[in-house]
Amino acid sequence: MNVENDLTPTDALTWKVPEIMATIGPTLEKLGDLQSAIEAGARWFRLPCGYRQRPHLENSRAIRAASQLTGIPVRLLLDLPSSRPRTGTMQELRLSVGDRVIFWDPEDGVAEPVQNGTLHVPLPGLASLVTKLKTKHRMWFCDGRLSFTIDELHNGSVVARMEKGTIPLKSSNSIFLPDSPSPFAVMTPQDCALMQSFRAQKLLPDWIALSLVGSPEDVLCARKEARAQLGAETKIMAKFETEQALGSVEEIIEAADGVMVARGDLGLAVGYIRLPEVQEMLVAAARRAGKPVVVATQALEIFAETGLPQRAELSDLSLMASQRADAIMLGKETVFSPRPIECIRFATAMLTHETRRFERRARLEANELTPLQPVVR
Repeated sequence: MNVENDLTPTDALTWKVPEIMATIGPTLEKLGDLQSAIEAGARWFRLPCGYRQRPHLENSRAIRAASQLTGIPVRLLLDLPSSRPRTGTMQELRLSVGDRVIFWDPEDGVAEPVQNGTLHVPLPGLASLVTKLKTKHRMWFCDGRLSFTIDELHNGSVVARMEKGTIPLKSSNSIFLPDSPSPFAVMTPQDCALMQSFRAQKLLPDWIALSLVGSPEDVLCARKEARAQLGAETKIMAKFETEQALGSVEEIIEAADGVMVARGDLGLAVGYIRLPEVQEMLVAAARRAGKPVVVATQALEIFAETGLPQRAELSDLSLMASQRADAIMLGKETVFSPRPIECIRFATAMLTHETRRFERRARLEANELTPLQPVVR
């Protein structure tokens, strides 16, 4: 990635098209599809390691093979999930507002609670959080699209009532606690084991992304641990997802090699009204520090479903280009999508068009171009 460090007047007028980071999942993991993704414009591939059951090693081999076959270099990023709990293996639940659910920790050594007509959801790791929770605290899943309010607290379990939501609750849905101080570790024993397996297979990632970073110390400790597990230096990307992290923006960016503006959880943490402002601030801070910055999630989800982009999606991509992000991350657009390659191709085309438009405008304003002179690439 060509990162513009100290921006001189000439550098300020040379605009780089944001690259595409594609997330690997069921609809994007076959070798032929990965080749097509690279040819469509993907230059990063993200492995969502919170989904422990996915074949991350095999997918990484396929990514490296596709890169060799196309002759185009790509970057491999392991996105570590932190110790934040995710729902365990379960049947898909379609709930209605007012439904009560018992969340329980199957790893706590406590037997599953008696049904009594109440639905049960396994949430490994919940027991360690119970002391941080209170009644009337909220529990959010799926970027806030499912919201529960806690009614009762027990040893290793929580009874909560659904307040809003129209999508099902599934296995591996991560929890967000907007009202609760919940210090999650940015690296877990499972993450260390995963990195050891990559090292054993001589299949090292280019980057590691850290979820729910709260301080520069989180980054420094994780860097030391990653070096020990991988036996080599790997670049560290700090994901901004919490209000706590916004209190140490410059320090976290200085400790990391790159930044991800993780808009799903970040929007929940700061509120949707503030999210555009915070995104702009973080991108600008990363650019001032000369560190690559990725803007992540929910860029083309409607296009992925329908094949027709929403006008808001077009404006969102234009905004990312105008802010001069180094890359954008596609999540559901490539993971659970009928058109992952189309999403990559469309995002690449849109970002290229808008970047060239903004670059031309900047040069016109600097009197470097006449109105009819094109920007040559």
